[in-house]
Amino acid sequence: MTQSASTVPSFSAWEDEIRASESAACAAFLAADLAAMDRLFSDDFVVNSPLQQVATKQQVLGLLQSGRIRHTAYECTIEHLSRSGDVVVVMGRDRVEGPPHGGVAHRRFTDMWPREGERWRCFARHAHVVSQENPR
Repeated sequence: MTQSASTVPSFSAWEDEIRASESAACAAFLAADLAAMDRLFSDDFVVNSPLQQVATKQQVLGLLQSGRIRHTAYECTIEHLSRSGDVVVVMGRDRVEGPPHGGVAHRRFTDMWPREGERWRCFARHAHVVSQENPR
């Protein structure tokens, strides 16, 4: 099935930037690219994590570096974007495989991306597991 130009979604520049930033964050997390995550996350980044704890940027980077939260697959679907001034809220679902849960975890997430100068940096995240498939 082909789509006409009128049925293809059209996003504004800020939406394209946020979608690219979300994609880059997913790729950096999957690759354990700490330098990229350092650039993408605000210095004051905090997450209410699926590990049932609130973690700072440095704690998240440490968990990733140690392998405690090293995913082997990561798929993300953005369901909602909204902007108020220089802050964007992203909501959606993701699917991760590997640590910390083992198997496959299906999660819901919310990310907040304020504009810092000329770029967007993730300031806050909430992610929680809604269902899990155990490893076989």
